[in-house]
Amino acid sequence: MKNIKVNAFANLLVKFLNIAFPLITGPYIARVLDKDLYGYFNDASTYTYLFVPLAGFGIYNYGIRTISKIKDNPDKVNQSFSKLFYISCISSTVSGILYLLFIHLFVDMNGVEPMYYILGLQIFTQFLYIEWVNEAFENYGFILYKTIVIRILMLIGIFVFVKNSQDIIPYTIVMVAMSILNFIISFVAIKRKITFVSIPISQMKTVLIALIAVLLLSNSNMLYTFLDRLFLANTETPAFISYYTISQNIVTLIANTILGAISVSVPRLGYYLGKRDAKSYQELVYKGNQFLNLLIIPMSIGLILLGRQATLLYAGEQYVEAGIITVIFSIRNIFIALEVILGTQIIFVNGYERNLTFIYLIGGVTNLVLNICLSVNHIYRPEYYILTTLFAEIIVICLEMYFIKYKQIIRLKKLLKQNAKYLVLSLGFFPIYWIVSQLYPYQTVVNRILLLNIGVTILFCVCYYIIVLMLIKDDAFYSVFSRVKKYFRK
Repeated sequence: MKNIKVNAFANLLVKFLNIAFPLITGPYIARVLDKDLYGYFNDASTYTYLFVPLAGFGIYNYGIRTISKIKDNPDKVNQSFSKLFYISCISSTVSGILYLLFIHLFVDMNGVEPMYYILGLQIFTQFLYIEWVNEAFENYGFILYKTIVIRILMLIGIFVFVKNSQDIIPYTIVMVAMSILNFIISFVAIKRKITFVSIPISQMKTVLIALIAVLLLSNSNMLYTFLDRLFLANTETPAFISYYTISQNIVTLIANTILGAISVSVPRLGYYLGKRDAKSYQELVYKGNQFLNLLIIPMSIGLILLGRQATLLYAGEQYVEAGIITVIFSIRNIFIALEVILGTQIIFVNGYERNLTFIYLIGGVTNLVLNICLSVNHIYRPEYYILTTLFAEIIVICLEMYFIKYKQIIRLKKLLKQNAKYLVLSLGFFPIYWIVSQLYPYQTVVNRILLLNIGVTILFCVCYYIIVLMLIKDDAFYSVFSRVKKYFRK
């Protein structure tokens, strides 16, 4: 069995690359492309991703859980893969046709019709997206090398083909082409190990029933930030959705690095449950939660303090109004980290996807009602929409904790103690930031003072956090520290 710490490190590098490259291309795109055209691109992406989950049909999450439990049996793997792939072919085709009908009947394409058609190719090719097999087999080394190649090609494509404010179509082509190339590389690699087999229709029906529950679970998340973007896409100010999207990108780019490292434990958790090893399962959940919050909470607190400056540095002065949205997204990040543990690693992995779907729907409907209230009162500022999502997600977390406690799946007290410890430690960042801001008061321009404000704050906060962790002898910190030290010795 592959070393889960090595897997976590490989996936951490993958997520880091997924941050590093957008941090290079994002500011470039925000400054080069016309502000309204970039807003239209974000509108079109929002409508496209309305259909991408339907094309995926919940197969990604279901596939990881299913294959991870039977990966030692090649015959069962071939059967399960074939079932899911055949269903994916059908769902991708149907979703693509529905997308074309939708954009023709209900969407004002603002004179950029080719952009909608190009983005739609991602829907038709979803059946090739079989990364869930790599994750189930814990092939994170392959995913890492593939990501490096794709990201380098994407970087070259953007700088070569996107040079002026009107190059929105070349930008769309580059993004979609790299996405499809990513699909194809994974598909070719997996097909060398797995064989298609014939599947009776009766067995397909059984899988379909299970997938519908997972599909609802996957799509219920669309009732949160995606729903916010749909409301903002229908305002008379194209920049609003760009403010929202840029802020979301800044925060999720950083958060996904750590969340990605934790996601590698999902196949292993499923494996332990398949072997009925409850002790190993619980130990891994606690370790994952501790490692996640060791990093995600201080990063989120840091972005709460530096959200406005980070937005200014990332997107430029024309998007300075998005700063407050970045701050709110950073607050949400702390709750998202807890929800990932509760929802994915505990409730979903234990097979309670129907219950989890119901919980997500309650939160999603809450967000929908609040968004409607904002809309009918002609309130379209993006910050209000992310606040409604944050409120709905807090409701989701409360319901998840009640369900876990009711089912007695795992002890929540230990998890919450871990989270509270790192939150309290990170509060020390506030006085540090206040002192630095007195020395280097930033203004809404990208200059030397802004860079000093960000750099000095990060430096002193990191030093403070490391010193405190050493003083309290935090075992998660020393575990990470020892591995880093061992790596550099090698």
